[in-house]
Amino acid sequence: MTQSYRELEEYVKEATRQLVDYVCEEGRLAVVKAPPGSGKTYLLLTAAKAAFKKGQRVAIATQTRSQADDICRRFVADFGVKPIRFAAAGATAGAGLPYLIISDKKELPNGRCIVVGTSAKWGMLGDLAEFDVMFVEEAWQLAWADFMHLGRFAGRFVLIGDPGQIPPVVTIETGRWETAPRPPHRAAPELILGEKKRWRDLLSLDLPATRRLPRDTVGYIESFYDFEFRAFARDGERGVRSSGRTKDGIDAAIDLLDSGSVVAVTLPTPPEGPPLEEDLEIADLAVSVARRLLARNSMKRIDGKETALEVSEIGLCATHRVMNSAMALRLDKKMSAVSVDTPERWQGLERPVMVMVHPLSGVTEPTDFDLETGRLCVMASRHKAGLIVVTRDHLASTLDTHLPVAEQPVGRPDVAGRGHQQNSEFWSRLVRQSRIAEM
Repeated sequence: MTQSYRELEEYVKEATRQLVDYVCEEGRLAVVKAPPGSGKTYLLLTAAKAAFKKGQRVAIATQTRSQADDICRRFVADFGVKPIRFAAAGATAGAGLPYLIISDKKELPNGRCIVVGTSAKWGMLGDLAEFDVMFVEEAWQLAWADFMHLGRFAGRFVLIGDPGQIPPVVTIETGRWETAPRPPHRAAPELILGEKKRWRDLLSLDLPATRRLPRDTVGYIESFYDFEFRAFARDGERGVRSSGRTKDGIDAAIDLLDSGSVVAVTLPTPPEGPPLEEDLEIADLAVSVARRLLARNSMKRIDGKETALEVSEIGLCATHRVMNSAMALRLDKKMSAVSVDTPERWQGLERPVMVMVHPLSGVTEPTDFDLETGRLCVMASRHKAGLIVVTRDHLASTLDTHLPVAEQPVGRPDVAGRGHQQNSEFWSRLVRQSRIAEM
């Protein structure tokens, strides 16, 4: 694995060159896996623009509407290309919007173009003039069944995504397909990379480093991945420095952000166990952390440069909507610019400082769903300067005493066992490095 900043940049340049050449030479299938904040979207935009300049009809499938809108804005701002936003019926363009919105497939041009829409939007369409190539953003969230639907609109594909984050959301029972050669509910790139020999023209690439995350954060999330990666940021270049004196556990946690990017603050677990989905004391604590960061005139340090931390640069995240609602209700007008949402909605987004409620904070007997670490990985990889994890203090003992049961079909990965190990490694690292403050 390359180490120096220059070597990492050269690695990225070479991967970009390979992908651009492959797309322009009409390669059939490329898969790019990368860590969070590594420049996946920029790589997609670069390759898509190159295909467009070659006269190709380019389609882009995203997993959310906000991702589609962001790609359109970045095409205009960074590349001077005006794409078409293929949206739901009734969508209207805002004042001064730099891209065209179309909801009727009959209005799509037949010639060279770049059309951006969600996978759901593409999947609902019938007959449509075929595109030369389709790019899929956050491809590890795209189930194989949905990928098959997209095959109606293009004969060539580029799948770009982060394999450590939330898997495809499937709302039906999938047990009957677990041992199938290509389970329709599993991530499309996962199945493709598992059958490399079948895809003769497959181009498989990876990006070597994260641009978003502080260097020490990589140590907390690397166990979520099956490949190595580094951080472009150097030691000491990221952090949060706050003024004032330490009064309680919140201040103690905030103080620790000056010497490292990840800390935790815990509340005692009641004898009867923690509240399940809605823990109002934890909601109060999370909002208090955000409020205290501002009250202490915190300065964010990104790439060695310190600037004042603004309200809009703080994000809150919990896995349950009721917890997010509880936190949002506790934000006054001065704090209204703080973003609050689930990890599903935070994917692809970032803030200088994040405050997250640990997914196991309200759980003492974790299920396979609880131990699946995609959400934890998303929540722990949105920050550029600092992350504060808020949780009940039973978490360590729960992981120590819980024995996951291997209930997966023969030949399938032990998701529960792996998730238990990854959760344990994440929390143990905080313990070993004395990064936990108690209330």
